[in-house]
Amino acid sequence: MTSLGVELDQVRDSDARLLATVSGLDGARLRGPSLLPGWSRAHVVVHLARNADAQLRMIDAALRGQSVEQYPGGEQGRAREIEEGVTADAEDIVAGLVASTAALEQRWATLPEQAWELETVTLRFRRTVREGIAARWREVEIHHVDLGCGYEPAAWPVEFVGAFLERTVARLPTRMPGTEESGLRWRLVDRDTMRSWRVDGASVQGGDGAADAEVSGSGWQLLAWLVGRGDYGLEVAGKADRLPDLAAYG
Repeated sequence: MTSLGVELDQVRDSDARLLATVSGLDGARLRGPSLLPGWSRAHVVVHLARNADAQLRMIDAALRGQSVEQYPGGEQGRAREIEEGVTADAEDIVAGLVASTAALEQRWATLPEQAWELETVTLRFRRTVREGIAARWREVEIHHVDLGCGYEPAAWPVEFVGAFLERTVARLPTRMPGTEESGLRWRLVDRDTMRSWRVDGASVQGGDGAADAEVSGSGWQLLAWLVGRGDYGLEVAGKADRLPDLAAYG
């Protein structure tokens, strides 16, 4: 199990890379399209800032023995905050991400040991304050790619891919309701580690056994595809036409 200090360092390193990219954007590039449909780069930056604010708000509430919404007003409130945020000046949008990132890192750095197991409630599930570190890491690394500024999944840290590939595969049945009815059995193979998994209807099993299709490649390629960010040259064998459209679930 990764130590708390290592987890925090991993997110700080990812934050630093993200902020270096964002700080290099002028107004025109910030207003330009991101890789997410309907979102500019400003939308991505504002979302990341509000996400950090939300973590900070939930942590502070947990320290008081309370629970608050991740985003006031739920999904609609989240969307409203982002749309309002992108109307600000470009300099303020960038400064907002810098400030919110620094505030969250500072709160993490000063938390008492017992605070890490306090519970918070997100839009979809419950998690501990410590689990919020991994959640933030995922947000930063994936949305850094979404900016479309040259940072691609191949640059994801090996530790990031290792941490999130397994859990992303495990959650596939919950992300794709109804796939058990298709009868499709497909195998995923990580060529870096030779780990493999078989998705059989609504379950994920070890990679052995018959499969209708096989998707293989480097761990980062698999992870990018599984989170709806493209296949980046994955190898597909068998009934490729029956594989799910994971872009719809990104």
